[in-house]
Amino acid sequence: MIIREARLEDAEGLLKHAKKVYGEGRNLLTAPEEFKVTLEQEEQWLQDNSQKGHFTLIAEQDSTIVGMLNATKGSRKRVKHICMFGISIQEEFCNNGLGSKMIHKLLDWAKKDKDIEKVCLEVFAHNERAIHVYEKLGFKVEGRKERHVKFEDGTYSDELIMGQFV
Repeated sequence: MIIREARLEDAEGLLKHAKKVYGEGRNLLTAPEEFKVTLEQEEQWLQDNSQKGHFTLIAEQDSTIVGMLNATKGSRKRVKHICMFGISIQEEFCNNGLGSKMIHKLLDWAKKDKDIEKVCLEVFAHNERAIHVYEKLGFKVEGRKERHVKFEDGTYSDELIMGQFV
């Protein structure tokens, strides 16, 4: 398994990864049918992230992207000290420490950035596996948005806000 920063030429692989993970469960906000990003849009997104100093990691197995982490730095003066991140890992590659390794790389990056003081995330309250990993890595629950997400079958999930000072 290789974990590295994303490059422009990863756009196509990232699209394939996104389509796969959006269809695998109920732990991500985007519904599979909503994901309609073109290759050109994905390339532009990667370029914009790079220009803004954001941090995008990919995990590759045999040259196939199986995981992605994206951290965005606060763009306004009053939240410049914060970065928010999201992570997605294909189900067959979960439970082997990949997420922890990717988040460790994120935290190392954040600690080296002169502006970032805090790393934050949002996670569905039913995603116990992810919450366990985040807590193990030092993140704390800071809040809860009740019934924040409504699924196609009419059920809801709360969303937890978690953070860690670096």
